Amino acid sequence: MVEPVRPLLRLSGVHAGYERMAVLHGVELEVHPGEIVTLVGANGAGKSTTLNTISGVIKARRGRVEIDGEDVTQASIPGIVKRGVIQVPEGRRLFSELTVHENLLMGAYLRRDKAAIRADIDRVFHLFPRLEERRKQKAGSLSGGEQQMCAIARALMARPRLLLLDEPSLGLAPLTAQRIFSVIKELNEQGVTVFLVEQNAFAALRLAHRGYVMETGAVVMSGPAEELLRDPRVRAAYLGEVA
Repeated sequence: MVEPVRPLLRLSGVHAGYERMAVLHGVELEVHPGEIVTLVGANGAGKSTTLNTISGVIKARRGRVEIDGEDVTQASIPGIVKRGVIQVPEGRRLFSELTVHENLLMGAYLRRDKAAIRADIDRVFHLFPRLEERRKQKAGSLSGGEQQMCAIARALMARPRLLLLDEPSLGLAPLTAQRIFSVIKELNEQGVTVFLVEQNAFAALRLAHRGYVMETGAVVMSGPAEELLRDPRVRAAYLGEVA
């Protein structure tokens, strides 16, 4: 009998929020190795809070966050990073006064393998040729699309097993957003597991293997991405179609 594959990430009954404001109400979800899983929902539904709880930016008040079956609910941000879980936050949050190259090196700050770091810089420049052209330019002077590329590239320098992406297409021109989604697919094909929060539900569900729909801090629907794309409730609520 074949044993089921253990989830790389599991949230069980997670409640979380900010100070006195409760945001998440018993969130349950899983991400398995090799998947792209997306979490879609309206603004304010709790999507970013979910990512921040996984990455240790905020701590769950109740429930459990597991990585590879290990309870990391109260682990520190560096502790989460050491387990290979890397977040690209909404708004990119680059070191604006540092160059592109210096930002990439910051992504590898926990590493000591200098030769491999150089190889990984070459790899991300292959993924994002425009960054190589701008390697000596300050990150704050890049266009929005270039900043998003730099933020993803910086995260890749940590060699993530699980990449958490928060609204990667936000504010980008359609062609640039399309390029970002293409790179996410390519990274997944290279073995990176991806958990994607995205308001563009159509693009996210087309890209993902599975999806979760969040409303007011709780998961209300889940399933294969193709099924969610066809679901009339999802199409009415998030794809602008009349049910």
